[in-house]
Amino acid sequence: MLRVSDNKFLPDLHIKRKTNPLSFYKENLQYFDNDGFELSGLEISYYKDNNIDLSNCLNHSADQREWFICDDKRFKIDHSILLHRWDFVDYAREQLMDFSNQFPQCNKYIKLKCKWGFDFSLEYYEQDLVLEVLHIENDFKSYELALEAKQFAETKILSTDWNDFVSNLKRKKNEWEYLPAMAQNDWKASFWGMKKAETTYKAFV
Repeated sequence: MLRVSDNKFLPDLHIKRKTNPLSFYKENLQYFDNDGFELSGLEISYYKDNNIDLSNCLNHSADQREWFICDDKRFKIDHSILLHRWDFVDYAREQLMDFSNQFPQCNKYIKLKCKWGFDFSLEYYEQDLVLEVLHIENDFKSYELALEAKQFAETKILSTDWNDFVSNLKRKKNEWEYLPAMAQNDWKASFWGMKKAETTYKAFV
């Protein structure tokens, strides 16, 4: 039913080359994602000029790669992605420092720390039933931790009997259906065997 794509986490997430100086303007520096992987206009410029592949998922641009693939009529993946957030070093960092007096927001980019993450959302459809089965998101500050967690998640996802899991969710619906959104995700993640559904880290320190 579910299979893992060939995509992998990248070990080194460092942007080194400068971008076009014309990319530095107020609107392009706005909407810096403090917590996740969504890119500002300036980051997109840097990623493109450093030959980093971008894709559009969840209606935003990021370095995100397909993770799980589903071949089932009833189960559907809303999204399943591996994520990278790159930091700035060498000439790219120097350029940001040069523009930091004119644009104080550049200090966020200078302080940004690279991170890895995955986001998995599985749904189930049966006649008029639409069920979010499991939605988990995890960030990692190191490549080694990301690899370890990815391997653990893949093993657990592939070994889960999802039909049985859905049956149990239906049976226990009264325990989770009236919870707030994140509490629902946490309940299902806990029922699946995780402490909670989401662990995120700030993008800069």
